[in-house]
Amino acid sequence: MRLFEGMTRYDAGFQLGDEIVANLPRYEDLAETWLRDNLHAVQEKNGLPQSMLLDWDTGIGLEGIADESHRFPHFTIEMETGTGKTYVYLRTIFELRRRFGWSKFVIVVPGIAIYEGVMKNVQVTRNHFRALYGNEPFDLIAYDGSQLSRLRHFATANTTTVLLITLDAFNKASNNLYKASEELPGERRPFQFIQETRPILILDEPQNMESEKAKQALRTLKPILALRFQRRTAQARTWSTASPPSTYAQPGETHRSVRRDRARQREYRVPGPDGDHTAAASRPKCAHG
Repeated sequence: MRLFEGMTRYDAGFQLGDEIVANLPRYEDLAETWLRDNLHAVQEKNGLPQSMLLDWDTGIGLEGIADESHRFPHFTIEMETGTGKTYVYLRTIFELRRRFGWSKFVIVVPGIAIYEGVMKNVQVTRNHFRALYGNEPFDLIAYDGSQLSRLRHFATANTTTVLLITLDAFNKASNNLYKASEELPGERRPFQFIQETRPILILDEPQNMESEKAKQALRTLKPILALRFQRRTAQARTWSTASPPSTYAQPGETHRSVRRDRARQREYRVPGPDGDHTAAASRPKCAHG
């Protein structure tokens, strides 16, 4: 979690029934310099070489659906097979909610087998996480193209809400997610409910999501950032772990990323690598336009 050191907890406050609850206000973004400085502090603490360039994704979304460009940071966590990857990212969700107030997450999986495995894991660990986090409400919505009305709950709930979806369910313009639906009357199409929450993506086995079409699909959701949880490879790019971390600060210490600041946006002021808070932390001011 030290990657987001200095982030003021965001509270969306009271919302009317149909108002969408987002992870950040519309015109606020995570500042690149702040992320880079925090990343360097994490790398120094873990004895890793400092990254000169940070990982990011930028480009257009699916043709005919989201033709405008979107840019977001992504961070990779590599773990050995069988060491609790799903548990780690579920707990990461609870920690991000507790520390920073973020409540909208989309878990993207490459296929049905992992999709079903995640649902089972959530069932098995539900009481465990209730005990750890004081009965923090947690809703898992397993995406079903025939039950699009559930996306309204995802977008408007004030509690931690997680959408579980396979890549194939939203990587084509012909998917139901992009079609107007009688289940969701109004001007928004189903995918726009997701976009407006400014979600955090949790990518399970992201090495299976490297095609340009897959990248376009992920951009179409307009996330503020993505966390990539994958099996360790010979081309390891980041800190990795052979077993679930014993102190939960570690999963958040494994990422690399970049974020372009919006015009007239102030950057976060954060503690230096030695942990000395030399300046008050604050979120970036809104940049309108």
